[in-house]
Amino acid sequence: MSTRPPTRYAVHPVHSPPAPSRRWLGWLAAWLVSLLLVASGTYMLAHSKPGMDPAQNQAPGKLAAENAKLKQQLAIAQRSSQVASVATGKLTDNLAKRDEKINGLRADLAFYSRLVGGGAQHQGLQLQTVNLQPLPHSKAWNITLTLTRNAKRGDEESGVADVDIDGVRAGSLRRLRWKDISAPDQKNGLDFKFKYFQQLHGTIMLPKDFTPNRLHIHLKPQHGKTITQSMSWSDALKNPENDHVEQ
Repeated sequence: MSTRPPTRYAVHPVHSPPAPSRRWLGWLAAWLVSLLLVASGTYMLAHSKPGMDPAQNQAPGKLAAENAKLKQQLAIAQRSSQVASVATGKLTDNLAKRDEKINGLRADLAFYSRLVGGGAQHQGLQLQTVNLQPLPHSKAWNITLTLTRNAKRGDEESGVADVDIDGVRAGSLRRLRWKDISAPDQKNGLDFKFKYFQQLHGTIMLPKDFTPNRLHIHLKPQHGKTITQSMSWSDALKNPENDHVEQ
């Protein structure tokens, strides 16, 4: 029996890796992918707000700008209102001063009209104004009489003036005479002597229980008849430039 020589080449099967090794590689890959997903999600959450796009992210800035603009407009409107209020106040004050000046000029015009004989009713000696000023903490009053006369007359006018006062005392009407209420050195009246005009100054003292309501001024020229003129107590308390004297 013949013997087969040994084969020169031999074929050996290649063994594949065991199944458990392939499963481990799959798990590793899945784990790496999950790490990448988590890292990506974390980055996105850190750099953006859920549910807001870039336009929405810009909204707070626009609102802040509009708010600042509205505040500026409100401040300008308030300032304009303040300026208008101050201007109105100054205008009102200027108008009041102008009216006061006009009234003063009218009073001066009336005074000088009487002084130069502006009308037949103002001929001769006249009582221009009467003014009362209270003395603090007393029943005493300073009284001022302004007398005028027609400047067309060349001679001087002289005489005496006094004042009687009507009022209420103890529930009854009373008239106080000049000699009973005047200062001791003025009991005989207030002397006057002038060519064009003169102011007479006196002081009266009223009883505590006396309420005055009317004055009667008597002008007694040295040559001529006594002139009596009347005015209310309240009118005498007003501006001395106001003329409320009655015949």
